Amino acid sequence: MTLLQLTLKNLTRRPIRTVLTVMGIGVGIGAVVALLGLAWGLGESWTDALKARGTDLVVRKASGFLLAEPFDEEWIKQVREVPGVAQAANLLTEVLSIEEAPTVVVSGREWGTFVWDHLTIVDGRLPRSGDEQAVVLGKLAAEQLQKKVGDKITIEVADFTVAGIAECKALVENATVFMSLKNLQNIVTKEKQANFINIRMKDNSVPPDEISKAIVSKLPNCTVETAEDLSDNNEAVKTFKAMNWGTSLIALLVGTFGVMNTMFMSVFERTREIGVLIALGWKRSRILRMIVYESMALCAAAGVLGVVLGVALLKIMARMPIMEGKLEPHIGPDLLGLAMGLALGVGLLSGLYPAFRCTQINPSLALRQ
Repeated sequence: MTLLQLTLKNLTRRPIRTVLTVMGIGVGIGAVVALLGLAWGLGESWTDALKARGTDLVVRKASGFLLAEPFDEEWIKQVREVPGVAQAANLLTEVLSIEEAPTVVVSGREWGTFVWDHLTIVDGRLPRSGDEQAVVLGKLAAEQLQKKVGDKITIEVADFTVAGIAECKALVENATVFMSLKNLQNIVTKEKQANFINIRMKDNSVPPDEISKAIVSKLPNCTVETAEDLSDNNEAVKTFKAMNWGTSLIALLVGTFGVMNTMFMSVFERTREIGVLIALGWKRSRILRMIVYESMALCAAAGVLGVVLGVALLKIMARMPIMEGKLEPHIGPDLLGLAMGLALGVGLLSGLYPAFRCTQINPSLALRQ
């Protein structure tokens, strides 16, 4: 019988205990997959939205949380003067409660700029002007609000007509309400204010870093980021990721102690057997490997279970009304590989100490037990 076969046989001696241990650490790994999938998905959703509208750089105020603090919309005049800037557009983004929907992203966009170009109208039309009291709904936003072209929609204290339904490449924009910047400024009482400037560069003749430095020199209170960096540097996204990592580590720590307890019990119950193996000539290093292999095999099975549970939970959460269309959880080989790596790491850490204690057994004393 090989060492691997003996390891697996040892795990089947107490099937109920083995199954419960696998389920316990599996739930912990599943929580890690779900929490990190949400955190990574949040950042990707914002990045996808920027790439979909052809944005190369984003200007925002240096301070702010998930939605940056507003600034004077006149900032854009200085941005447009910077060499290398082809087009620039003011945006005001808010999260509002609209009729029966508790949270809806509303994007007020400067009329006549490139940030309207990527919207694919599948029904109806775009507003005729920036002054028209009309909105365009993302496809998922229309389903959430149960509106169609021609319906009236009340946002804050103002009534608007649904002029069109748009299908967007970025999921988060499919759940967005689009209107002119001027209209959103009026209903949220932020006249002549924006909180983002989207920039499309001319070509590669002027590096993005030089454009960023030129903008910051003109507007010292701002920060300029690429689409990829915006979500990574966002304080809300970073806080969300840190909270999820913290919760995940707690779950893994609990799982580690659970597996360690199981391995100690296994070693205690097999003290006489291990003494016999040592007396027959087994090296203590081989005994140590056997216990560590058992621990890692337990956690490998738990990792598979955790990945399945985590992915299923993410799929369910993605279909919940409060999240559908706003956030697509990240499910990829990197996340699943990380989960399995963490599971095996837990198995290694939780098995080392019991295995070390096992190698200290005195064969003569063990045989008398």
